[in-house]
Amino acid sequence: MNIEIPYFKDLPPPLQQAILITCGSLIICSALIFFAILPVRTRLQVIRTEIADLNGTFASMEKDIAETAQQQAKTTASMLDVDAFIASGVIEPLLGSFAMRGKSLIDPLAQKTGFTISGAKELPFIPLRAPSPAPEQLFGRQPIEFTGQGSYAQITALISLTEESLPLATLSSLVILSQPQTPEIHRAIITFEWPTKGEKRSLP
Repeated sequence: MNIEIPYFKDLPPPLQQAILITCGSLIICSALIFFAILPVRTRLQVIRTEIADLNGTFASMEKDIAETAQQQAKTTASMLDVDAFIASGVIEPLLGSFAMRGKSLIDPLAQKTGFTISGAKELPFIPLRAPSPAPEQLFGRQPIEFTGQGSYAQITALISLTEESLPLATLSSLVILSQPQTPEIHRAIITFEWPTKGEKRSLP
């Protein structure tokens, strides 16, 4: 290797060798910094950013997991509210019949009042006007017509006890037919309406 630097050749050989070694070391160090250390440093910065992102995701997941039990408790409470709502008067078919379900609710009350139920008939379902936006589960009114016999006191007692025991049941029609052969016992046609589940919408 020949280096044409003024006075370089005039320097003692050991000094020339020291200068060459120093320059070579500087070139090697610069190459190491440029080709090895800087890329590693850049990669470390990328890794630090990725670790920070992963820590944020992990913290979010921990928060979601911690809230799972709370959400489950809310869901359970909501289901209990739904069950209580249904038990309070929203009727569902019994063996495929709303009339049988309605009769199963009214029979115990009729026995308490002394009114005799001889039949129950399911009338056409009356859908409720859906709000906007329409919910997933629609509801409607289900009238059920009961026929039976009893005195005026028994008829009114049955209506009163039904409204008290089943707050969502509504008297929609009452027809009392006198019977000459039994002046104190009348034939009555009583129609109650219950809220009930209607069509379940298919959401997109």
